[in-house]
Amino acid sequence: MLLVLTGLPYCGKTTLARALEQEGVTVVELDHINRERGFRIEDGVPMAEWPETIRQAEVRIEESDAEVVVLSWVNPTERDRQHWRDFASARGMRHQVVYLAADQSLLDTRRSAAVATPDRHVLSDEVLQRVQRRFQPPGEGGALMVEAGWSTQKQVEVVTAAL
Repeated sequence: MLLVLTGLPYCGKTTLARALEQEGVTVVELDHINRERGFRIEDGVPMAEWPETIRQAEVRIEESDAEVVVLSWVNPTERDRQHWRDFASARGMRHQVVYLAADQSLLDTRRSAAVATPDRHVLSDEVLQRVQRRFQPPGEGGALMVEAGWSTQKQVEVVTAAL
């Protein structure tokens, strides 16, 4: 099964992915792949580089022998999310998009906390605004809705119940 985590920066995709990893799933993070490729996430990744990052994520998913693989990325548009649905379907994998919904005040609070944490990657204002402008929340029925303000434990319970 492929779980596709989507949501704006600072909604908690990485935190949820790490908690699910503790439950035995494999996590593929596009930001991690971009850092491995030498890009500073804080400054954004050139659009021309995303196809290679996506290709590398596809390879990691295909090579995983895990029963559940979590793909963690903003997945800003419905087209992006449909790519992963099609990818999973073509390989006989079940799939579920999980949308971490958050209001702007929660995102702002989490970003401020990230700024104060030395080991956190913090997006520049320009990159953050670009991602926010481009992001299209999944439509009704297009994803399992998980509130970003819920405890991580509750998020994990809701997601695992949907498996």
